[in-house]
Amino acid sequence: MTATLVYGDHVSCSRVGGGMRREASRLRQHAQSLEDAVGEQAVWKGPGVEAARRAIVASWEALRATAGVLDEAGGALQRYATDLAEGHELGRRAERRVHSAGLLLDGTRVIEPWGPASAEEAERRCSQVPVVQARVDLATAHVGRARGRLARRMASLTEALAAQALVRPPAPASVRPPATP
Repeated sequence: MTATLVYGDHVSCSRVGGGMRREASRLRQHAQSLEDAVGEQAVWKGPGVEAARRAIVASWEALRATAGVLDEAGGALQRYATDLAEGHELGRRAERRVHSAGLLLDGTRVIEPWGPASAEEAERRCSQVPVVQARVDLATAHVGRARGRLARRMASLTEALAAQALVRPPAPASVRPPATP
C-alpha cells in the first residue's frame, strides 16, 4: 500500500486557520477600542480634533476590513482541513481496496502486479482495475476540488487585502500654531 495517495496535513491546516481567526478577533477588539476612543472624543478640544477623528475612523475601518479578510481566510483554511481529512479517509479506503484486490498503485494509477498468475486470478484482477481505480479517483478528485476551492478563495482574499493596502488614510489637516506677537 502507498501511504501518499493523498498529500497534506489537515491538522496543521486547521491549526493555522484557527490562529488566523483568533488574530482576526484580536484585530476586531482593537478596532472597537479605537471606535470607543472616538466616542470619548467629544471632550477633546483644539484645532486638530477633526483630523484626529478622521484618522482614528480610518484606522478602525482598516482594522475591521483586515480582520474580516483574515477571518474568511482562516475559515476557508479550516474548511479545507475538513475536506483534506475526508480525502485522507477516502484515500485510505481506496488503498485498502487496491491491496485487497491484489492490485498495486503506481502514483494514482491502479495497475496489476507483474508475475505469474492463474488465468482466473489474472481475469479477476483485470476486472477489478476499473472499480478500484474509480475509488482512487474519487479520493484524489475530492482533494483536488477542495484545493481548487481554497486556491480560488485565497486568490480573491489576496486581491481584497491588496486593495485595502492601496487605500490611503485621510491626510491630516495642517495645524498652524497660534501667531506670537
